[in-house]
Amino acid sequence: MKKPVDYDDLYPGRFMKGGTLGDKKIVVTIKDVSMDMLASDDGDKERGVMSFAETPLQITVNKTNGLCLKAMFGRDVASWVGKKIVLFKGEWKGEPAVRIYGSPELKADMNVEIKLPKRRAQTMVMHAPRQQTEQRRPPEQTGEAPKG
Repeated sequence: MKKPVDYDDLYPGRFMKGGTLGDKKIVVTIKDVSMDMLASDDGDKERGVMSFAETPLQITVNKTNGLCLKAMFGRDVASWVGKKIVLFKGEWKGEPAVRIYGSPELKADMNVEIKLPKRRAQTMVMHAPRQQTEQRRPPEQTGEAPKG
């Protein structure tokens, strides 16, 4: 029997939840972006929904994530399909939320200004892959004895 780790584990469904990501960053490939009617506190609303090649779980494309995607890949939503993104557990109003960390397809880190209604603007960094800055030389070139 599986034991829940986070509160979000108690309510599985079709959407990925911040709490279920834990401290992991995961790389996923965008398979599809569509519009769907979703229930909210204010009644049903049409929202963007993103699917991935690696998992059946989806995410809603909230304003913050949408601004990050637009900054990385442009306004043409159809061109996002096939792009890889990195997801992680962020926060929204003190609760875990799925956020975008960046993309292996970026050449360099980039800042994205997030402006939401009735909220102070903030800057998020979309991270590019880290390149190893120091190559370790083979032991015979460093004076170290070979191991083994």
